Amino acid sequence: MFFSKGKVVNSTKQEGRVYIFRFTLEDGTLVWKVGMTNSDRATDRMFEVLRSFFNTYRYSPKCELKRDKKVLIPGLVEKHLHRLLEDWSHKFNKPFGGSTEFFHNLDEAVLLDYLDNFEYKDLLKDQVTIKETDYALIKNAINTQVPQPSLELDEIPF
Repeated sequence: MFFSKGKVVNSTKQEGRVYIFRFTLEDGTLVWKVGMTNSDRATDRMFEVLRSFFNTYRYSPKCELKRDKKVLIPGLVEKHLHRLLEDWSHKFNKPFGGSTEFFHNLDEAVLLDYLDNFEYKDLLKDQVTIKETDYALIKNAINTQVPQPSLELDEIPF
């Protein structure tokens, strides 16, 4: 890890964080930002987006960090999530930093559950958006992901 312009940046290019922010706009509308960062803290990105939003709209919406998940290939995971959510894309009247990655009318519980239980093999479903060079990265991520052990009913420890 090293510092660059006041940010903590992960030294390995492959690792990063995928985050979900929930914004409550001035009129009460809920929108979610799904994105990625190579910083070790998604909150750094949250404050960058809020600053950019404020500079454009002159107010700060309520913003909550709903998920911040460390992943191996954040760019591909982010692209996958955006493809799944493209029908719910939210467009702002004026662009600001990060304004193209917002979504509306989502079931937050489903979105959070999907990210919590995300498996790298799901990236292979995006054959249209995946470059041939990305397959090696995905294969490595699949091999790195440790499967969660399942308990048999007679193994419950209580």
